[in-house]
Amino acid sequence: MWLTPSTYISGMVPENTDTRPYHHGDLRAALLATALDLLRARGPAGLTLRGVARAAGVSRTAPYRHFQDRRELVAAVAAAAFGRMGRAIGQAVQEGSPGLPALRRGLAAYIAFAEAHPAEYRVMFGPEVAGRDGLPELEGAALGVFDILRGGIARLQQRGLLGEGDAGTMAIAAWATLHGLSMLSLDGQTAVTGRGIEALTEEATELLLRGMGAPARE
Repeated sequence: MWLTPSTYISGMVPENTDTRPYHHGDLRAALLATALDLLRARGPAGLTLRGVARAAGVSRTAPYRHFQDRRELVAAVAAAAFGRMGRAIGQAVQEGSPGLPALRRGLAAYIAFAEAHPAEYRVMFGPEVAGRDGLPELEGAALGVFDILRGGIARLQQRGLLGEGDAGTMAIAAWATLHGLSMLSLDGQTAVTGRGIEALTEEATELLLRGMGAPARE
């Protein structure tokens, strides 16, 4: 069974034009939930501290209690998305037989998450938070997803189901393939293949596994 990453706050709150100061509940959770709503409705450009404050019904200065600037807000949204991705992958891995089939399900779940949450996925890998300097929450969340993949590969190697090699390097190669295919699909570039994303995911997964020394699928 693969490890699962830390859980991050997510949720939904209605948009509110009331700008009175926020006096109850978890302000950070409310701001993140509102930011997610704005992201899905308006894209990354909608993630501004002032816009989130207005939609959450809080004062303009309230978000600065938790986010120094827009970059920190974007990073928090990205970290929450990595957390949801990790849970989706972990659930997929556990919903069937172990071994190589579990790895196949996990890889497919990664691409399925990107397909289902395109705005969040673009923020997760956007240039604004690419460096991750001073963003420990985001760094931990991203590493959590990577460790799911790396740990799964290492355990399959121990069982003799994958070939020898550095599990981290294999995981990077797998992640690069998954990310590349996800971005091609989100940008509408896979149409030239004449195949749907599910078929492409399966074909790419089999190529990855064969490269890692897995036996041919029966």
